[in-house]
Parts: sequence; structure tokens; C-alpha cells
Amino acid sequence: MSHSKRSRIGLLPRWQRLSAHLIFTVCAVSGLGFLLKRQAGLDLGEVSAHSLLVWHGTSSALTLVVLGSVLPGHVRGAWNARRNRATGVLMLAVMVALMATGLLLYYGSEEARDTTVLVHWAVGLAAVAAFPLHLVVGRQYLAKLALTR
Repeated sequence: MSHSKRSRIGLLPRWQRLSAHLIFTVCAVSGLGFLLKRQAGLDLGEVSAHSLLVWHGTSSALTLVVLGSVLPGHVRGAWNARRNRATGVLMLAVMVALMATGLLLYYGSEEARDTTVLVHWAVGLAAVAAFPLHLVVGRQYLAKLALTR
């Protein structure tokens, strides 16, 4: 396999990358907005907590579609090429935890709800850091790869 083909393994097409970034951003901003408005009592103007929750729920469903779409090409290809594994595993763990706690918020027991909410918020805040970290580490790897050409 040529060097240029190897360097493309695991990379998302531009349209898919931009779509994923947009959906993740909407999900993160709406979730953070809901947290700040509902729990911290921050005045976000005319935006209601309900509207933020609707945006968050809708974008989280789309996030799961994005996650499913990147598993066969991006995740598998990068894993096999031994690229960005640590932050990739971190991203997958964060996504699974958010998915599980999100489902538990709807279908879990009332007794565990407060704990589930706290875990969902903590992991969600971690995702806000984990996703950019994954991008930065991946881009650094590609830049280093380009220098060796």
C-alpha cells in the first residue's frame, strides 16, 4: 500500500467530519446550556430549559447515528493502523457512558436518578474535553506523518 493511501486510513470524508462536529457541538452546547440554566440558575435569556432539553435529546439521537457511521471505517481503520488509540478508546468509553446514562435517565429507577444525573453531567463535561483532545492528537499524528514523507 502506498504511503499516501496509508496516511488516509481512518480519516473521515470532509462532509462526514463537518457533520459530526456540528452534531457533537449542538449536543454539547445544548446539554451544557440545560445544565447551567436548570442547575446553576443562569439566565440564558428567552431560551427555556425545555427547548435546550429538546435540542439535546434530538442531537444526542443524531450523535448515535454519527457514532454508528464512524465505527466501520474511521474507528476500525484507525485501530488497525494503530492510530490515536488512547483518545479513540476514551471517546468510545465516553460515548457509551453517555448513552447508558441517557437511557437510564428515561428508563432507570427513580432511586438512582440523582446519581445518574450527576454521572451524566460529569461524563458529558469530560466529553467536552475528550473530543477536542482526540482531534488534536489525531492531527498531530497526521502532521508528523506528513513530515516523514
